Amino acid sequence: MTTDERDQVELSAKSFADQIGLPYFDTRPKLDIKPLIGKLTLAGMEAYGVIPIGVIGKQLTLAISEDTERAQLESLRQRLTGFDVVFMFSSQFGWNRLFNRFLTAKDQQAIDAGDFSQFTDRILNIEPKYMFEPVAQLAYQIGASDIHIEPSATEARIRFRIDGTLHPITVLPKDRYDLFASDLQMRAGVKWGGDVPQGGRLSISVIDPDGDEVPLNMRIETIPSLHGEDVVIRLFNLSMQYLNIENLHLTDKQRDVLLEATAHPRGLVMSVGPTGSGKTSTLYSVMNHLNSAEVKIVSLEDPVEYELEGISQIPVSSADSQLFMEKLRAVLREDPNVIMIGEIRDADTAKTALQAALTGHLVLSTFHATNASAAISRLMDMIGQNPLLASSIKLIMAQRLVRTLCNNCKAEYEPSKAELTQIKTVLDGVSTDLYPPLEGIKLAKPVGCNQCFHFGYKGRTSIMEQMAITQPMAELIANSTLATTANSIEQAAIKDGMTTILQDGIIKALNKVTTLEEVYTQVG
Repeated sequence: MTTDERDQVELSAKSFADQIGLPYFDTRPKLDIKPLIGKLTLAGMEAYGVIPIGVIGKQLTLAISEDTERAQLESLRQRLTGFDVVFMFSSQFGWNRLFNRFLTAKDQQAIDAGDFSQFTDRILNIEPKYMFEPVAQLAYQIGASDIHIEPSATEARIRFRIDGTLHPITVLPKDRYDLFASDLQMRAGVKWGGDVPQGGRLSISVIDPDGDEVPLNMRIETIPSLHGEDVVIRLFNLSMQYLNIENLHLTDKQRDVLLEATAHPRGLVMSVGPTGSGKTSTLYSVMNHLNSAEVKIVSLEDPVEYELEGISQIPVSSADSQLFMEKLRAVLREDPNVIMIGEIRDADTAKTALQAALTGHLVLSTFHATNASAAISRLMDMIGQNPLLASSIKLIMAQRLVRTLCNNCKAEYEPSKAELTQIKTVLDGVSTDLYPPLEGIKLAKPVGCNQCFHFGYKGRTSIMEQMAITQPMAELIANSTLATTANSIEQAAIKDGMTTILQDGIIKALNKVTTLEEVYTQVG
């Protein structure tokens, strides 16, 4: 609803309030609902069509709307003994939005206690076509990155991916899942019951922690399965303020290496790792850092996940390699300062990116490789022995995401002898200036509390290795052959001062940021 449309709705509501002789209440200004929670149950609000909007001493003010059965109000007044009840009239649209805030606050209380049963009870009593909003609201509140809806013969499981780990939330009976999923896919522009994978987009309004409505953009992917459509919904709920270098949680050394590499007017900087390792977010943070009125930045992405103000973002299907290359060459003709290529997938893109990096552009790109040395090895396999490789690349960052321990409830413990021996083995050769003394060291483990939804972890951080292409490394790469192994390149990089992903993860565990288990799960 546009601002003008909302203004008209409120004007009509005020006029109707005058006709029935009630004061008008405008729900657009933000109302502090904390003192009002518990004055009426949610069931009572729904049954009587009223919402508490003010309490002063014994006077309780309730908002009604055009859907409220006014014949019931006297009965309600008699039930609320101890209160002098006053009624005001609000628009139905405003009433619904205000009710959603009370609903969200109630859900939050249950979430904080780690109890999703109340949500399950409520969701099963909602018409299927209205079920998705509460599901998305809950996912947003918890900070989930994805919603997974997985049908079986008799039911459909809903799970949220939170900090990289899937958590069961609720289960829908099969008949309700069918109606729920078909309505969702229709709204997202996806054909229900298709026999091929499909994708769509959807945007709704959700309530943020301050009680304000904010847009939530989502991408929906469906795959036909044995018992229906398997649906995965990606939530793009990360605020742009978090996409900056300061929020990458880099060490001082890592930050200096990254800033030095991206300060050059030319060269290729790559972020590598498997799917879901935070590669794109890292490059978005770099673009945000470089973004200024004097710098032209263009990106080619499949798809554009976040809109960045001041940057020309071009959506392009990487499945059509010819069209992708045409757009990349067109971008190069515009001669931007910085080019971000969503992913290097083939030899043509790799060669073009390397050539652009050599001829006066700073090129940023992601690449699928297990670590920095494997990225070099894979590029050599892809384009052969090419002098562009050593002269174009400035920095390769390989990363993973690990869950961070909740600072409110994590507990210290003494590592076992086996753990300590393993730590010493991994850190052999690493400067002792980079980690705390191992004598008497204590690690931390997850516990669980209200602040982390009883998961023990809250948020994620990157563990990273950075292979800066120094002169010795450039000479090694230039003289390498296709028979050169990734391991030999890695050993040379370590000798040149690189800290590996595993070492960086162990150091973060020693600093009680995460756990050894998380690190070995992601890197082992």
